[in-house]
Amino acid sequence: MRRFAFLFTALIFGILNPLYATSVQRLSFDELVSKADSIVQGNVIAARTYRSTDGKLILTSYTVNVRETLKGSPAKTVTLTTIGGQIGNTILRVSGMPAFQQGEEAVLFLEQSGAFTTIVGLNQGKFGIANGEVSNSTAGLSFPDGGPGKPLKMPVDEFKRQLKLRLTR
Repeated sequence: MRRFAFLFTALIFGILNPLYATSVQRLSFDELVSKADSIVQGNVIAARTYRSTDGKLILTSYTVNVRETLKGSPAKTVTLTTIGGQIGNTILRVSGMPAFQQGEEAVLFLEQSGAFTTIVGLNQGKFGIANGEVSNSTAGLSFPDGGPGKPLKMPVDEFKRQLKLRLTR
């Protein structure tokens, strides 16, 4: 329930913050690993945008084909949900909220937030894969200490090696 409240708090900050940044807790790689219920590498195969049951929010659910499970035991496909999207002429954007493209490949740090599977730490927990490297983004995020975000970028093999080291501690 606390995670669900965090997600909606992030939404409120995203809407009201005039700098167009969502204030979130800065997460180290170790914290991302520890907070994630599961970590998967996969490809986005579908997206569906819809209104929340109370009609106040626009949500987008992405279906991810899991190619490799790095932590936890998720199914072969995972559906993760983010706040934001477009329905007709109505657009809801939340700064720092991850978005995905059809076919996009990424390593995702996932957690349960109420009835939804979400990304840990918003953009911090989405590591896109391109040219043999993984990288996340801190774009659209601000942190309580006021310091800048520190995106992480490294070769995929080294990333997985570092992840396995942390999981065996």
